[in-house]
Amino acid sequence: MTKTSYREQDHTFGQQMLALRMATGLTQAELGKILGVSRHTVGAWEAGESYPKAEHLKAFIRLLFEQQGFQAGSEEEQIRALWRSAHQKVLLDEPWLKSLLEQQVVPLVSTLTEEKDPPPAIAEQLRLWTVPYARNPHFTGREELLDQLTQHFQSQDMETRTLRHVALTQTQVLKGLGGIGKTQTAIEYAYRSREQERYTHTLWIAAASEEVMIASFTSLAARLPELAAQSETDPYKLMLSVKRWLEQCHDSWLLIVDNADDLALVQPYLPIEGNGCLLFTTRASAVGNLASAIDVETMGLLEGAHLLLRRAHLLEGASDDLMNDASSVVAELGQFPLAIDQAGAYIEETRCSINDYLLLYRQHRHRLLARRGLQMTGYPDSVATTWELSFRQVERMNSASAELLHLCALLAPDRIPEELLEQGSPYWPPALQEATADLFSFNQLIEPLLAFSLVKRLSTDRQLSIHRLVQAVQLGGMSPQEQRQWSERLVRALNASFPEHSDEPNTWPQCMRYLEQVQVCDVLIEHHHLQFPEAADLLDRAGSYFLEHFMPGQAEPLYRRALAIREQQWGGEHPQTASSLYHLATLYRANSDFAQAEPLFERALAIRQQQLGAEHLETAACLHGLASLYESQRRTEKGEVLARRALDIYEQQLGADDLETTPVRRTLALLYMRQERLEVAEALFQHNLAICERQLGPEHPQTATTLNGLAFIYVPQGRYQEAERYYRRVLAIREKYFGPTHYQTALVIYNLGNLYREQGRYEEAEPLAQQALALYEQHLGPQHVYLADSFIALADILWHLGKYPQAEELARQALDLHEAHLSPVHEYIAKDLTILGAIYREQGRYVEAEPLFQRALQINVRRLLGSIIILYEFALLREAQGQDEQAYALHQQALAACQQVGRTETHPEMLAIRQHLATLQRRLGRPEDAASRGGMQTLSAYDGAQAGS
Repeated sequence: MTKTSYREQDHTFGQQMLALRMATGLTQAELGKILGVSRHTVGAWEAGESYPKAEHLKAFIRLLFEQQGFQAGSEEEQIRALWRSAHQKVLLDEPWLKSLLEQQVVPLVSTLTEEKDPPPAIAEQLRLWTVPYARNPHFTGREELLDQLTQHFQSQDMETRTLRHVALTQTQVLKGLGGIGKTQTAIEYAYRSREQERYTHTLWIAAASEEVMIASFTSLAARLPELAAQSETDPYKLMLSVKRWLEQCHDSWLLIVDNADDLALVQPYLPIEGNGCLLFTTRASAVGNLASAIDVETMGLLEGAHLLLRRAHLLEGASDDLMNDASSVVAELGQFPLAIDQAGAYIEETRCSINDYLLLYRQHRHRLLARRGLQMTGYPDSVATTWELSFRQVERMNSASAELLHLCALLAPDRIPEELLEQGSPYWPPALQEATADLFSFNQLIEPLLAFSLVKRLSTDRQLSIHRLVQAVQLGGMSPQEQRQWSERLVRALNASFPEHSDEPNTWPQCMRYLEQVQVCDVLIEHHHLQFPEAADLLDRAGSYFLEHFMPGQAEPLYRRALAIREQQWGGEHPQTASSLYHLATLYRANSDFAQAEPLFERALAIRQQQLGAEHLETAACLHGLASLYESQRRTEKGEVLARRALDIYEQQLGADDLETTPVRRTLALLYMRQERLEVAEALFQHNLAICERQLGPEHPQTATTLNGLAFIYVPQGRYQEAERYYRRVLAIREKYFGPTHYQTALVIYNLGNLYREQGRYEEAEPLAQQALALYEQHLGPQHVYLADSFIALADILWHLGKYPQAEELARQALDLHEAHLSPVHEYIAKDLTILGAIYREQGRYVEAEPLFQRALQINVRRLLGSIIILYEFALLREAQGQDEQAYALHQQALAACQQVGRTETHPEMLAIRQHLATLQRRLGRPEDAASRGGMQTLSAYDGAQAGS
């Protein structure tokens, strides 16, 4: 059933559906499998949120009939009533119903005992009901939890069981944080069980303390005729009498023991045999061998939104927008049931809007969590009151545990590394410091918090978690001075734990464990204006981790705050300040923000030259940074001077084969490549490769970077097989270290696609180009200048595959991005213009194509490598226009450029140019010159070699 708005559910049909399913003994998942629908669909039917289709309802009725789920003698009446309550759009199929009712169904017979009429004394006796709470009219969801309880307790038919031990399978514990909904779930289970007559007696024992438990047992004894007649006044003997009565009772019973946080206190007075079921609710994390336990978790987002709106009496007719607003409140409340109930009560009582409540909660979190409301239902205490009582008990049990709770209130709640608490111990107060000294004392420290479910322990991952609202209530009880003091301790401890060399791959798994905590510390540093060196160090190292993973949006604010702290602490001319300037400049260079990068590099260089000397390694690092910036800007002559100077310092200080020399040598190689000095560039990369493979091994990411550089050089040389082999090695290494979706992996996927494009392998290139583009967009966003490289590469592939409209759109996007970020005479813009011109030419749009080629040639007039493809594509335009003389001249220029950059005669560009020259010579009636004859001979030899290989 499709609904256009949210409204109150149809409980009439839902409750019928639930009761009938329970009669079959099937879970929602099992019934869904039989009917061919999901468990969630069955749950929606039972919640009254939707109705089954006619075919599903018929299948369900047939199943019930065959399983004798309907009352004998009134099957037809019940089937018709069920069909009407399900609001079907079609009438009940009368022939089908008649055929169904005429079937012979074999009655179910117990294999244990024959059913007989009960003795009159038993039939007429009282049915005890001592649940002290009315049914919660706002109870919402928890169907899966209730299902688990029902299936667990119905493992045997309660009406046919004889005296037996109450085994673990008939005892169940609901455990979880105070206010999570354990008691409310137990109440709802009791009422549903009464409706379905599962138990003769439903009994309730409150066990929050020994006094409360005694009073509860005494009250129950007074309800039992056999015990009420006795004159026993000793409460402990009375409790034992109730225990014996339960063990000897022939009727089925359900005993709910609520708030049994001290299970050892309760256990002596519980029946060990009898015809009943035990259900406990407890905050205790460990229940020992008492029973199997179900963790009661927070509500689902939609489930919580329904509860909020129902509690506020706003659910009927609620729009999608209101439902979305309610979901936002539920998310802010950590999906915590008691907090949601409190919010609903507040909204009902004050008549404020959902959005107004959200604003109020963000401003007055602790006050609202402490407010229970006037119309509380079944649970009188607020979230804050509930937990503050637990906090006081923890304090009495172990003061260090209370201190740990203060600390956890500041941390990112979901994954708190235990080693942070241990390694940070020098910064904690004395009691907590002692408690984190070794594993045994640490376990004792955690025990009181686990006892009240205030934290959870993920032992496999050695992590803790704490609910956000527990944090909120803790923080609400701390003064601003206490919060600042704990924040300082946390920042210092995390700085001591966070890896020092966060740019090295072997530290990244440990970095990842701390990243959420670093982000929390960043907020605390800003909020409390923490201005000490450890804060800057932590932010700086975290920024370097993010930069290595090309996450500039995360790295920049960390670097900037580190710089501000260091300038305030050390002054503007200190080497520590220079380090922050250098890192920030490196970020901007990597992000192509060259205008911001250059003055930062220059300022850092000046500080280091002044403070450390011209020959210091950190000075060389700044020289290298500037050289790398100039390489990115194609300022190759200036870049070469700085890179050579930096390399000299590194080699003099460390030796020519030291690993730290490889980055600057790589930058120098790239500068030579820009200058078309490919042989010199290759020699530098080969030197780096030897160092990396010897010191790091063949599978290290730094080795992969060198292999990537070599492959990049091989492509313009036509050494495609070597390039492909290296690119594939790089791809395997980066997928292993970074994963298939990392930005570094995307770079080599892009390069491999470009290699295939260069070879004319467009069908193989297209999926790689598409993959690289998707990853670039994921990491960089839609307007980053690097995205233009992927746009134009994919455009080039698509137009060669005849997909002109898509190719044109991508080429225009690339041109727009490059023109917005780069100089108007940048070579990348020339490349965009050339490919867009070729797309126009192939569609016969010659007038639009010609000025694009002319502008591209003007940009690349001094760049031989870049001009080859422009001359060639422009020549093809002239051929298409019938201007053979001009085409011939352009091809001649392209051929000369190929020869000057060292293209071999078998290079695809050389072969294509010579072929066109030969064709044009014939058309122009010119005799073949030596170059053309050699070219055609080479082409023939090449074709023969390919055929024979």
